[in-house]
Amino acid sequence: MSPEHPPWWDPHSDQPYKLSKSKKPRLQADNLIEYAKTAAAALTMSPIVGWHYASLKRPTPPDLLDFVGLGISPDHGDPVQIEDLVSELGVKKLLLRIPSWHVNHIEHYLDFADRFKNHDLLINILQSKQSVQDIEIWDKNVSDIVKAFQGKTNEFQLGNAINRSKWGCQHTGDYLKLLAGIPALRDLYPDITIGGSSVIDFEPLATLRTLFNFHRYDIDACSCALYVNRRGSPYSKQYGVFGLAEKLRLIFAMAKASNRSASRLWVTETNWPLLNTKPYTPNSGLPRSTVDEQTQARYLTEYYRIAYSLGFVERVYWWQLVNPGYGLVDHRNDGIRKMPSFFAFKKLLENKA
Repeated sequence: MSPEHPPWWDPHSDQPYKLSKSKKPRLQADNLIEYAKTAAAALTMSPIVGWHYASLKRPTPPDLLDFVGLGISPDHGDPVQIEDLVSELGVKKLLLRIPSWHVNHIEHYLDFADRFKNHDLLINILQSKQSVQDIEIWDKNVSDIVKAFQGKTNEFQLGNAINRSKWGCQHTGDYLKLLAGIPALRDLYPDITIGGSSVIDFEPLATLRTLFNFHRYDIDACSCALYVNRRGSPYSKQYGVFGLAEKLRLIFAMAKASNRSASRLWVTETNWPLLNTKPYTPNSGLPRSTVDEQTQARYLTEYYRIAYSLGFVERVYWWQLVNPGYGLVDHRNDGIRKMPSFFAFKKLLENKA
């Protein structure tokens, strides 16, 4: 049985519940100071980022098995069935979330991870409001999780959706505090690979702030949870300019210009929520914010094709395998139903898409 989550966590959609506007202050002094620092970074770095964006050359894409990734969770579905589904798909790259507030239940996650010994695991360590309020506890939790997974993986992403207040960070500066322990972590575990930035959706100013600053940390890959307009195709344009390819190109250009990150780009979360799947997606009853299953499968294929063709995107993880609201498999009604997106994902790895 999975460990219980705190009351502010939605166990169906795997994210914190939405905050009321009163709990999302925007005009406090520290927020305004952070906005000013972000603006300064943008003014300073825009010419350099623009040069990298314009001069990027298209490298050879990675092997498909190293590119196509999938999020898995012990919170939904039977672990044996999840193991079988992963095997059927043939996916090699897996992402497993470990909530920092579950550090005392680490054996539960280790047992689950042991089912995937022949796979490459990326551990995404989730933060909370408490993490920001007590950095020492956060640093200890991160260190304990990294220590527990030694011998199973050396890849870790620190934080998730850091530009959303419900995840605990009121502004980007809060996230930078969560990265302050990286030098000490590397002293203990010099072989680890750390992904960061962890910005959700397309918010380039927040991404730039995590990649260019004068804090004392270094990350090995720029990670992002790059969703597309909830009902739109990856080919659709945001602000009339940025389709998926342009968004990825800009984020990679920022990573190349960064003084905090190596020039590597991981998309560690993407999906399209499905219509009428309440409570597994908050947008369940909104046709303008959800898609049907066939459209989700088509958009999944388009997303991976576009990202792969660019060459510089190292990997893309779909979040997640089992979830009726946005995953590949519906586990309601005491059964397993493979949705169209499951077979679309499988075709990617068979190089048939």
